[in-house]
Amino acid sequence: MENANELLKHRVMVLDDEQGIVNAVRRELSTPPLGKMNYEIETFTDPQAALARAREVEFEAVLSDYRMPQMTGLEFLTELGKIQPDCVRIVLSGQTDFDALVQMINETHIYRFIPKPWSSYFLKSTLSQAITFRRTTVENRKLAKQLRDNGIELPAGSVNEIDQVLVVDDSENVANAVARSLTRRSALDDVFREVHAESQGTRLPDLNPQRISVQVSDSPQHALKMADEVTFSCVIADYRMPVMDGAEFLTQFAEKQPDCACILFSGAANMESVVIALDLAHIHAFIPKPWNDYELRASVAQALARRRLMIENRILAQMCKARNL
Repeated sequence: MENANELLKHRVMVLDDEQGIVNAVRRELSTPPLGKMNYEIETFTDPQAALARAREVEFEAVLSDYRMPQMTGLEFLTELGKIQPDCVRIVLSGQTDFDALVQMINETHIYRFIPKPWSSYFLKSTLSQAITFRRTTVENRKLAKQLRDNGIELPAGSVNEIDQVLVVDDSENVANAVARSLTRRSALDDVFREVHAESQGTRLPDLNPQRISVQVSDSPQHALKMADEVTFSCVIADYRMPVMDGAEFLTQFAEKQPDCACILFSGAANMESVVIALDLAHIHAFIPKPWNDYELRASVAQALARRRLMIENRILAQMCKARNL
């Protein structure tokens, strides 16, 4: 009997202002080998038409260009996220600048960045992983909701009350400064939060210093050894470090602890290094040096909140399946 996933067509949106590009992507995604994925591909050269279509049907993933005459990829993905928050966002572009990439990571939480010209294998494998990730996330959330609707909550102690945060920087002074920023709530936090809410239309979560424990390391090798002994909720790593850079370190760390939220921060990272960190370590955010204390705390708070919800939903979904609900 064929796997149900092989019979299911996954609806994918492709957006680029060049008709030749969307045609090429359609051909690529329709040409074997496709693995276990079959796609129903809808292509657009006009972002507004793509948004209008998103209001009519559900897409599992979107492949979007960044530089378009009508609106940027950041603007498009921001609007799409309001319509379909579960649609996995992938950027396919050859003209994105560094600041735009950082914004898309921090504000729209893109899943991957694929540079033009693209690799056929990387394009297909990325899309397959994105859809699998989305399917698991949505299924876990639905199953968890079934239990919550029946008044069943997580057993006590299922998720640690205190989040362990690791800061890695070859400068011990910098690492300690980040730790202080995370554990000292500023009186200006509420002001910054209100300003952000007015400008962005969203309210960022608050970081509670009482619910985190921060450890520091000035060596990526030492930090990787720490990962063998302590389960961390979030790791914040500098990019420029001896022996291995932050992107390589976070990639190795993510292999050890895939549930840990990864954040890259640096004053020396370039476009290529951030793309590597996004595609291989799946970073939640990039924070430039020198950092803004409020933005640092807000990024960590958001990363911790998303991680906690993901783990809670996974545990509840497992409970739901065990009870055959």
